[in-house]
Amino acid sequence: MTRPLSRAAAKIVERLELEQVFLVTIADLRDLMDDLDVRSEPKLVAKRLRDHGWLLPTAFPGVWEFAPGAQAGPYARGHPLREVVAARHAHPDLELAVCLTSALWAHGLADRVPERPEVAVAPRARVPAALMRECRVVRFEAQLPPVTLRDAPVHALATVLVHLAARPTDVRSWGGVLDVLPDLVAAVAQAAPDGDRDALERELHGRPASVRTRLAYLLHGVAPGWAAALAPSSHGKVWFGPRGPLRRHHAALEVADTILPMSPGDFPSTLALE
Repeated sequence: MTRPLSRAAAKIVERLELEQVFLVTIADLRDLMDDLDVRSEPKLVAKRLRDHGWLLPTAFPGVWEFAPGAQAGPYARGHPLREVVAARHAHPDLELAVCLTSALWAHGLADRVPERPEVAVAPRARVPAALMRECRVVRFEAQLPPVTLRDAPVHALATVLVHLAARPTDVRSWGGVLDVLPDLVAAVAQAAPDGDRDALERELHGRPASVRTRLAYLLHGVAPGWAAALAPSSHGKVWFGPRGPLRRHHAALEVADTILPMSPGDFPSTLALE
């Protein structure tokens, strides 16, 4: 498909291709035009590039996906986290991170990303309507900084593990999570020589004892030594899931499980984390 370019627009597209730009904002265009000494209005240039298929709309006004010449037309790249990245461009002050199963996919532990990416924001954060439409937004505040994967901020693996224990009802498919739980725990354990327990402790800092209890419950099959070290010495009954009919009860940890499709204790112990 032919996509015409003026001489000035060609200079801009050439730079965008050279720098392998994914998303473009008006501010980006303004800086680029100043650098290339292109005399025009950024909004006018953006309109021309949109009209000729070089810039593709996202859910966030003023943020576009750049479609390079290699795309052979105005076709999106099919980036599963595009709208998350676009949200960061449109709302740089909003702290958000890809979480849960979507984070497991970004880390390479899950095979598929949910159709609507899962994004965590702080409990009292104001969430743009476009982000609510495009993503599944949950409220969870991480202690560890996110890592950048697939162009997006993504929860660290220790954060994912703690999130599972802190808010079990945030998970849409526990079957999928349990499928990769041994790999998740192994990846956290291999992140540092001491099993990255410091990272887990930082993520657990300030959280209620119930979170440690649920985490110990999740780990008691695959990493019983680690689970024993994490479990608080004294606590009352802890619910894993909404209060309701039990699927199982763990007497030692006093956990009432109403949500998991199988017991975490069914996993063979593969990690010796004492």
